[in-house]
Amino acid sequence: MLSAFPLRACFLAMSLLGLMPNLVFAVPDKLKLVTEAWPPMSYEQDGVPQGFAVDLVNTLQSRLGQSEKIDVLPWARAYSIANTSANVLLFATSINDEREDHFDFIGPIATSKIALYARSADPIVLEQLAELQSKDIVGVYRESAGAQLLQQAGVDNLLVASFPQQSAKQLLFSRIRFWCQADLAVKQILEEVGASETDIRQVYVVSEINLYLAFSKGTSAVTVTSWQTELEKMKDSGEFSRLYQTWFGALPPPLQHQVFWHKSV
Repeated sequence: MLSAFPLRACFLAMSLLGLMPNLVFAVPDKLKLVTEAWPPMSYEQDGVPQGFAVDLVNTLQSRLGQSEKIDVLPWARAYSIANTSANVLLFATSINDEREDHFDFIGPIATSKIALYARSADPIVLEQLAELQSKDIVGVYRESAGAQLLQQAGVDNLLVASFPQQSAKQLLFSRIRFWCQADLAVKQILEEVGASETDIRQVYVVSEINLYLAFSKGTSAVTVTSWQTELEKMKDSGEFSRLYQTWFGALPPPLQHQVFWHKSV
């Protein structure tokens, strides 16, 4: 007669074997990694992706045992790829109504002020967006958060560029009166076009936004959760703060833990 113990052990072993397929396949999928040329968040130097978000993503994927290459593309192209394919990580991006339908977000990884900038010699004072005159052209780059925020506010006198550096040059040469840009990127963009922060001044803050890592629709929940878990570990250990300060100095890093799943449509 078999004892109760061996029978219980047998049933336990069979149960574990039944769970093993789920355990084996519950691993994050490999992702296509796409970002934009938006220094110091992400950019290319001598053909090599650089920047805070690039360093962060590479650290996270290393912790997950992956080493996929990062493609630095024009924002509109990167967004199009992520909006039409599963298993794509797009970074760094803010959240809006349209993107909530198509992406899962983890973060935040940075906080930024979207602001209007004028040339230093321009005496303009803005208290509200309604004071913008139709002749006061605002430079934005295609599909950016700034462009979308201004359009939502009813500002339609926009000059759209493919890259933020183009808008910066247009402001410096007085082809536009205002340049809409996130404050985190202003210093390095100006340096790239041979200017400095003393050449311009901030005249109006449009919005303060959080930036996230965005996973395209069709990416598994296991993958999204795995990346979020590693990001939380980095934040809790202080590793995230040290990386943030390397790129942004004394600016306070966002340490909250957030996951936003795409809306069911």
